[in-house]
Amino acid sequence: MTGYLARPPASDRRLRLFCLHHAGGAASAYADWDGELGDEVDLLPIQLPGREGRIGEPRLRRMDTLVEQLIAELGGYLRPPYAFYGHSMGALVAYALTEALHARGRALPEQVLVGAYPAPDQHRFIREVPGMSPEELTQLLLRIGGMSELVLRYPAWRDAATGLARDDLLVCHSYTPGPVPIPCDLHAFAGDRDPLMALAEAAGWVRYTDGRFRLHRVPGGHFFVRDARTEFFATLRAVLGLRPRAAVPSGSGARSGAVAPVHRA
Repeated sequence: MTGYLARPPASDRRLRLFCLHHAGGAASAYADWDGELGDEVDLLPIQLPGREGRIGEPRLRRMDTLVEQLIAELGGYLRPPYAFYGHSMGALVAYALTEALHARGRALPEQVLVGAYPAPDQHRFIREVPGMSPEELTQLLLRIGGMSELVLRYPAWRDAATGLARDDLLVCHSYTPGPVPIPCDLHAFAGDRDPLMALAEAAGWVRYTDGRFRLHRVPGGHFFVRDARTEFFATLRAVLGLRPRAAVPSGSGARSGAVAPVHRA
């Protein structure tokens, strides 16, 4: 299978978890999640065009175009039980996709999980991207851990990485949320040291759902999945209703499943 999914979903009744990657990233960001989630979940990373196996395809710059393509290709697979997890840009794509499905009366995900992205009305750093020079965008990606300093030694690699990230962030820049909150449960995951957003900005997602909302504080930065792997996956498993994994040995300092409720105004 080619396109947004590397393979069709399994035919059984496992929870289908569709995962959307960050700006400048690729579906390989989720390559090792199977080992953490196990056979209770059918893990389905979504690959946007213009990277990895889709490197020869034109990159997208508009959210509405991306959402239309996702519905056209994935629509038959979006049947209960399923959920979305999106990280950074992927969080906004997951929400916009759910919003479009709701407007069309389609089956909705049981949960929408948004990581490392502020509420749509507060993504101030996205508004700055179109005016950034290549050097400024490079420094931004380095600061958040979205680019290795090794890339700086190879100008062609650096230009390719910043060009990909810029186009992806333009997708976010093109999006305006609709007036109706989604009716799904929504969980926001936020790193407590993320340089791009404050916890209060993640808490703003409460305004975008009529379902239950929880804010999960995770130790780490913008890529908290790398920084606090044990804590993040323990919380994710709890949110998805999966069996807990074997207990972490005492003295490891890990905290799992910490959930901070956010009350509506």
